[in-house]
Amino acid sequence: MKKGLISILSLMMILGLGACSSNNGKADEPENGGQEPTALVTEITNPISIEFWHNCTNIQEEIVNQRVEEFNSTVGKEKGITVTAINQGSSAEVNNKVVGAVKAKNAPAVILSQQTYVEDLLASEAVVDLAPYISDAAVGMSDYQDIYESFRTFGANYSVSGTYSLPFTMYTEVLYYNQKFFDDNGLTVPTTWDELAETSAKIQAITGKPAFGTDYPADMFITLTKQFGGDYTNVEGELLFNSEAAVKALTYMQENIQNGNFRLAGEDMFFSGPFANGIVPMYIGRTVESQYISSKIADPEQVVWASAAIPQADAANKQVISNGYVLAALNQSGNAEQSYAAYEFIKFMSSKESNLPMTLNTGYLPIRQSVVDDAEYKAFVEAGTNDTKISGPAQSDAYFFLPAFSTDDYTSSAVYEAVKTMMDEVLVNFKDPAAAIEACLNSLK
Repeated sequence: MKKGLISILSLMMILGLGACSSNNGKADEPENGGQEPTALVTEITNPISIEFWHNCTNIQEEIVNQRVEEFNSTVGKEKGITVTAINQGSSAEVNNKVVGAVKAKNAPAVILSQQTYVEDLLASEAVVDLAPYISDAAVGMSDYQDIYESFRTFGANYSVSGTYSLPFTMYTEVLYYNQKFFDDNGLTVPTTWDELAETSAKIQAITGKPAFGTDYPADMFITLTKQFGGDYTNVEGELLFNSEAAVKALTYMQENIQNGNFRLAGEDMFFSGPFANGIVPMYIGRTVESQYISSKIADPEQVVWASAAIPQADAANKQVISNGYVLAALNQSGNAEQSYAAYEFIKFMSSKESNLPMTLNTGYLPIRQSVVDDAEYKAFVEAGTNDTKISGPAQSDAYFFLPAFSTDDYTSSAVYEAVKTMMDEVLVNFKDPAAAIEACLNSLK
């Protein structure tokens, strides 16, 4: 692991996450939608209090509360801004409460949310475009380009032009495997999907049990479809998965469940439990899950976990899903100072100083190059306690994000829910893949 540190850190600088990469100019500056310039309010004339609604728990909530306290005693004190952080439950619960608050014209000033939820809120015109603040000469983000390019682009990847969010906690998927089991049985970590099926068959012959699973079958379907040369959706809301590539993806997953190579999480919900107990020797999950695995291992002598890049179908078309939680500002008060106050808090929470402790203490990935370059982060990676900090960023050239959109018939989140239902039909009820795709598309008409 130590051996790969320098090359991985260098890789992050030059590939798709590269903080200084220009992508022909796109994402070097925040996207502002080409709106007519208006006088931007960049000061607080009277002290203002705002709420920050989030879903963080345990160590994540501790870090959030520490950073909020730090903001209030520094930037907030200087500018007259006081932030109150409120845990509103799960991500879905936060979204439901936000939607209710927006309908009541009483939205919180800042939310921690997912991009698809922010997209759904755009129709209310309550979401604040952060671009004018980010690029402002007086209060802008001088270190904006330190945020990885793909994450900057993510904040403008909405159906309405503008920059409506900044990254807070980001993750990707990796292949978790029991290194002890692999070493004891002379197995090699699979790098292609054919190898994954072959290795799973070997493990099934050894243990008599399924060898592999994925925490998010819908994400695996989308990833496979893209790797096989197809696509899922786009920001215009076109449904693109009525394709041979999508059928091939579903068929691959279905056949390997039917032959006993793969299994679903079922009542376990996530595979970190069965994996930690030695029941399943490998699975694909999000990097954030890495913070929980070690504490779940019952026998450390038999389960020694490691992680690797997910399999790829074509080295020339690498694809791995990435996502995370973003910070967005809402304003229904008519008070422009509230929008500015929200921006100052979001800028603070997306800073290196906020991202570093979150990255060191959770399974989330760095959002900034300065975090990767930090001596404390480098020492943490070298210590080898969580190698998703290497295997995750090593795939940075293959990251893709699900487009967020809203049409007259459906939203991006509704499409994803329909795909999750389709996965149950294919992997539980063994419905014909092509017929399942057709039914899924018809349900969205």
